[in-house]
Amino acid sequence: MKKDEILAYLSEIARKRNVDVLYVSEALKESLIAGLKKRYGQDSEPEVVVNLENGEIKIFLNKTVVETPMKLGKEISLEEAKTIKPDAQIGEKIKVPLPLKEVGRSTIQKAADELINRLRSIEKNKLYEEFKKKEKEIISGTIYQIAKDRVIVNLGAVEGYLLPQDYLKSDRLRQGAVIKAYVVKVEKTPLGPRVHLSRTHQEFVKKLLAQEVPEIQQNIVQIKAIARVPGVRTKIAVYSEDDKVDPVGACVGFKRQRIENVLKELGEEKIDIIQWSKDLKVFIARALSPAKVKEVLKENDKYTVIVPDSDYPIAVGKKGNNVNLASRLTGANIEILKLSDYLDRLIKEKAKNISLKELDLSDTILEKLVENQIINAFDLLTTPDENLGKLINYDLEQVKILKKDIEEKIKEKFFSQETEVSET
Repeated sequence: MKKDEILAYLSEIARKRNVDVLYVSEALKESLIAGLKKRYGQDSEPEVVVNLENGEIKIFLNKTVVETPMKLGKEISLEEAKTIKPDAQIGEKIKVPLPLKEVGRSTIQKAADELINRLRSIEKNKLYEEFKKKEKEIISGTIYQIAKDRVIVNLGAVEGYLLPQDYLKSDRLRQGAVIKAYVVKVEKTPLGPRVHLSRTHQEFVKKLLAQEVPEIQQNIVQIKAIARVPGVRTKIAVYSEDDKVDPVGACVGFKRQRIENVLKELGEEKIDIIQWSKDLKVFIARALSPAKVKEVLKENDKYTVIVPDSDYPIAVGKKGNNVNLASRLTGANIEILKLSDYLDRLIKEKAKNISLKELDLSDTILEKLVENQIINAFDLLTTPDENLGKLINYDLEQVKILKKDIEEKIKEKFFSQETEVSET
């Protein structure tokens, strides 16, 4: 190889591998030295000089001058040494030039292979470090291959992958299509960095929203919590310490443009943007949006939420998704209760303190009820209709009317005003 060809070769390798040509030069020297040691012995002392200015490669073996050489890779006779250095002396160490043709084709080839391997390793490490910085961020790529167990995405210098649980059912996956995904993890492997992508991770939605909302990027609006059922619904709680900034409005945007840009990426998935509150009861009520909430009660380790009967299906959501998401978003154990069931529960609670004599029942009915251990309004209301009818000789319709009348009396006596307000 000519001098100018050597320089061009080293420069081309440096360019392709995206490393400094000086590093290529040093790596070549180390590779050649390793090859020479294999040929002349590990105790030999080869030396390589690569001149990047003129493209020369000089190879030497540092040998000791002796009377009778025993180790050709380490020793040289005095006679031969004087051809290199006329004033050479026994015991002196001199540099013996080694022409490239004497190095051997296999040694040079192995050095070249070693150089490429080293540079590949450097390239892989650089790629790993580059993509490691993109971990927990959104990245775009092109779908390269679609298989049953994964989707391969071309990210440029490396490939990423999505497992079946990492993409949405509504995603239209086709080869060559551009796809956005969240970088879950970047792993170092012998073949280079392996990038695990996801479109179902809840952080994917969070990052998408942050990209659309400058106030989030500037930390004027904070995302306090997020909960997601991929492909179905996501709830995001936002907050701003600046009273002049509406955090929900900032995320939705003028004419809903910001949130619509996020929704386009998610297909059929819905998003609820909720204003966070340090008051957990208020936060829970907001988290159950779009359902209307009458009241939130703390009962031991759970929160009972009272909703109008008509809003009960909305509050619970399809397959329980709405209440489950609200629980995850707020960190609270939430139970949804219809207003009618809540009133029924209140009535029964009050009924425990109402004696049968206060119910204006006939003496005959009173006597039969007491004989069967029914001593207050609660006992009467909770006795099965059929059993109660047999006791007092009423048909089922009469029993229902009786119980209804008793419930109305309890409402009037204890919380008729509260009931009227709750039912509006």
